[in-house]
Amino acid sequence: MKKIINIKALLAAIALSLTFSACDSLLDVPSNSLLSDDMVFSHPDSANLAIGAIYDIIGQNNSYRNRLWLQMALNTDIEYRSGWSAGTTLNSTKSDDLFALYNPNSTIGDGYNNVDAANPWSRIYQGVERANLAIAGIRKFGNPTAGSDMGHLLGEALTMRSFFYYDLIKWWGDVPARFEPVSEASIYLAKTDRDEIYKQIIADLQEASSLMYGPGQKYTLSTKRLSKDAARGLLARICLSAAGYSMRPVGTAGAEIKITVTDERRKELYTIARQACRDIISDGKYALAPTFKSVFYDQCQDIETHGREAIWQLPYNFGIRGRMVYNFGLPRDADGKNNTVSIGGQFKIMPNFFYDYNVNDTRRDITVVPYKVAKSTVDSKMEQSLSSGITGFNIGKWRAEWMKTPITGTDDGVSPIVIRYADVLLMFAEADLFLNGTEGQAYFNQVRRRAFGQPLTATSSYDLPLTLDNIKLERAYEFAGENIRKYDLIRWGELKSGIDKAKLKLAALRDGTGEYADVPQIIYSKYVVDNTITTGERVLVIYGLQRGETQDKIATDPTGGWTKKTWTQATTSTNPEYYLSDGFINAMYHGNPDQKQLLPIMHQIILVSNGMLTNDYGYDN
Repeated sequence: MKKIINIKALLAAIALSLTFSACDSLLDVPSNSLLSDDMVFSHPDSANLAIGAIYDIIGQNNSYRNRLWLQMALNTDIEYRSGWSAGTTLNSTKSDDLFALYNPNSTIGDGYNNVDAANPWSRIYQGVERANLAIAGIRKFGNPTAGSDMGHLLGEALTMRSFFYYDLIKWWGDVPARFEPVSEASIYLAKTDRDEIYKQIIADLQEASSLMYGPGQKYTLSTKRLSKDAARGLLARICLSAAGYSMRPVGTAGAEIKITVTDERRKELYTIARQACRDIISDGKYALAPTFKSVFYDQCQDIETHGREAIWQLPYNFGIRGRMVYNFGLPRDADGKNNTVSIGGQFKIMPNFFYDYNVNDTRRDITVVPYKVAKSTVDSKMEQSLSSGITGFNIGKWRAEWMKTPITGTDDGVSPIVIRYADVLLMFAEADLFLNGTEGQAYFNQVRRRAFGQPLTATSSYDLPLTLDNIKLERAYEFAGENIRKYDLIRWGELKSGIDKAKLKLAALRDGTGEYADVPQIIYSKYVVDNTITTGERVLVIYGLQRGETQDKIATDPTGGWTKKTWTQATTSTNPEYYLSDGFINAMYHGNPDQKQLLPIMHQIILVSNGMLTNDYGYDN
């Protein structure tokens, strides 16, 4: 019996929540009639609409826009979730607190334990099912070939399914593997070892990249749609994860961190990753942005053309879906112009990380910001306001004043960059190092040269030798705040040890010892008028942030106006804490990160699994 798909119902969701630039046909909904799968998947126009239904999952409630992209990647050695202090009682139903502090449970509400399938787990599996339907239909009725419309659309479906399964693995570990549309026999499935899922999605991405259009062609005019190079970038990232460490169950009572593939398979995975990155580089369609700032300014401006640094972005509808600036952005009071609501500051940067950057690294002052933007007490204009304490280093990559469209609510629509060219260069370098190659150092140092404002193709005094330790540091400096660091630490087997090292660094920063002995304990600030910006514009000047800035500015600066603040050793106790107490430092995790890297399957999902799913790793059901 031929399956009948109500394509109209699927397309209604797309029309409401997704816009693909230069792809108007995606939203041209046909008549209300029911279409059979041979009708849908035998023609590119209707098949393209089915592909849009897969992307639609990303913008749904309790999916990427307001749960998955925002809550899964903290805490790390360089980033943390703000809002708690020593002795704070955690909210047992608040997912972002419990996830960040590695203390989740299987009954968390907050959207994760919904009974009506409107939860993140079910949302992703809905995406998998839509991809399965498209893959099966195009294979059967679409005659997909490399470089054809139907071939590209098949590649998109394969890539989206791989993306969803990679995230399921990152967040839940071993999960049910379903690579065919749901049938009566496959409604209920047990978990599949993730190494088997990795094999399938790696093969799928290899096939997809051989089928798909390159960037800037039909269907790929926007970075919000997948191209051949996006599939390759995702392939490289997945191979590095599959070759690395991960949390594996020890019976049902615990977990251990280990590599599960053979040495031969690891070499094969690194080889695939390097070749995928080489293919992107050889295509010549992308380049490092001229400045580090321009990557994120363009993102806030919703510039989605190819040929820049962004290779693939999650397809949020600008101004309607997604909470990048609202959650990750530089904190800013409502100003009635750029943002009519207060935004930012939910996620912060470890205070020591500011001082870990080279002072000449242009990434530092874009990434790590010691102020927020608030209304002046003098004239009510918006101006920089020094953070209340040293724990107030904010992420500055996304800012309301850079936005193309003012922010009027919790959703700002800024599309997260999933893969950018700098990551491709650094993944190539890492794979090449593992394989004892000779090409990776040049690509590694291109990223550094951009960071220091140097010509990309000429040797620089800021160049470093290619070592794994240098790669680990460079990826921290480059990608802080971009939901990458946690998964790097996991695959290197360094999640808990990395956070523990950061805790020692925080204590050393507070005490003025070790590598932080020359960090000033006192900070001075004042406002000066800069008429070159706007007449009467007050600009915040800070002294004492840089290593070695130890003058008493009140005593040495006759112009006056300085405010003195104890910085690294402040002891004022507030909630949240603005000082580096032992309690604050030790609150970076409440459970062992190496025992809690993964989430439990939520209780309601287990209840409806017909006995096929249970929790392990020591989690309750």
